[in-house]
Amino acid sequence: MHEIVSEDKTERLLESNCTKIGEHLYIRKGTGIDIEPEIDGDIQVVFSMGGRGTRLKHITNDKYSKHLIKVHGKPLSRYALEMWSENGFKNFLILVDDTYIGDSVREYYKNGDEIGAVINYSIEHSKLGSGGAIKYAKDHGLITKAYINHYPDDIIINYPNFAHDFVRVFLSAIKSGYQCVVLCVPGKLYPYGVVMDKDGKVTDFIEKPFIAMDTNTGIYGMNTDAFGLIDGIEPDKEVKIERTVMKGIAKSDKMLKVLIPTEYWIPVNDEPNLNKFREILG
Repeated sequence: MHEIVSEDKTERLLESNCTKIGEHLYIRKGTGIDIEPEIDGDIQVVFSMGGRGTRLKHITNDKYSKHLIKVHGKPLSRYALEMWSENGFKNFLILVDDTYIGDSVREYYKNGDEIGAVINYSIEHSKLGSGGAIKYAKDHGLITKAYINHYPDDIIINYPNFAHDFVRVFLSAIKSGYQCVVLCVPGKLYPYGVVMDKDGKVTDFIEKPFIAMDTNTGIYGMNTDAFGLIDGIEPDKEVKIERTVMKGIAKSDKMLKVLIPTEYWIPVNDEPNLNKFREILG
């Protein structure tokens, strides 16, 4: 843990201790995969939009999905969906519930024509969490092959070709025997001040330190080899995929970590980050 002023220098850290495998993508040295030159443009992209967005409820007034909050004239989630569509990926699945929150998403995106994609929906009848929602979609025949998962309030910024680069790495990892590829950043600013001590006596104040721990961005690719773990999730149970399936894959040494500089990712899950995203676009 060390103190820095901003998060806009982490690419230098990655350049010094990682192997570059895309315009702004990196893997730890020694991973040993060969990057395929071609991509499969028909790969399915899954967008989880079942959350209630409690930290942004004062903006939505709990009347519509947080993913439809307008940022410079269009919904927050549309920035993520259009990034994939503009990179040539058109096969989308959106996970929602059957409440008015989910209805608001379906009413906006419809069949995907407006963003140049084909959108199908998996509609849950109860809150299932990120893991339960994936299992529900798979059990109902809506996920049948390798897919990319993207929580659309996790926005990749200033990297137009990210989707293309990430899929190349994912397909390359599959050929090397990996079941999952998870996208991380090399650290994040801790949003609070940290008080250091020795034997209870305060020795230092560190305001919003940079925590240099690889952090999940909410974007991953899952191969069919891992579907057995998804099948193992109890039906109609609300569970996190990160606490079930992802843990199981990690223990089997079949998960590849890919890194993107922190400055290219913004998790828009509260008002400060929403305002930051607006400033970046503005």
